[in-house]
Amino acid sequence: MMDRGKKGIVCRIMEDLDSRVKQLNELSMVYETSVCMFSAKDYLVELFDFYEIKNRDLKLIESPDGFRGTLCEVSGSDVWQTIAEKTVELFGEPKRVMIFEDDTSLRGELEGPYGLGPFFFIFDIMFCENEYYTLCFISGSNN
Repeated sequence: MMDRGKKGIVCRIMEDLDSRVKQLNELSMVYETSVCMFSAKDYLVELFDFYEIKNRDLKLIESPDGFRGTLCEVSGSDVWQTIAEKTVELFGEPKRVMIFEDDTSLRGELEGPYGLGPFFFIFDIMFCENEYYTLCFISGSNN
């Protein structure tokens, strides 16, 4: 059982991470890219649960383009640098970047009018793994 001092530290760390995610999300949403944080270990299950995804037979692969190359694809060649700089400033370099081998069915479930995703149309998704958490970047449009 965790004592109160350790529990307080963990709460402050989570509050700090949440605050940083909110800062990054606020910036990136200007460029139609949403950012949310999940645990390091079970982030795919958390994503499916959070967005109520039914088709869970999706495979992740490591992105051959790394953090910057993948972010360029996800958020767009004209804005990725701003988002990348803020991500590194707030969280450091991700340990690994994962993408879906085929996200067609996932995008279908996330998109409106019945989806629960942040955009009406979903363009791309990537995961930046860190030691204790994973940042999920979802780009799209409500146009």
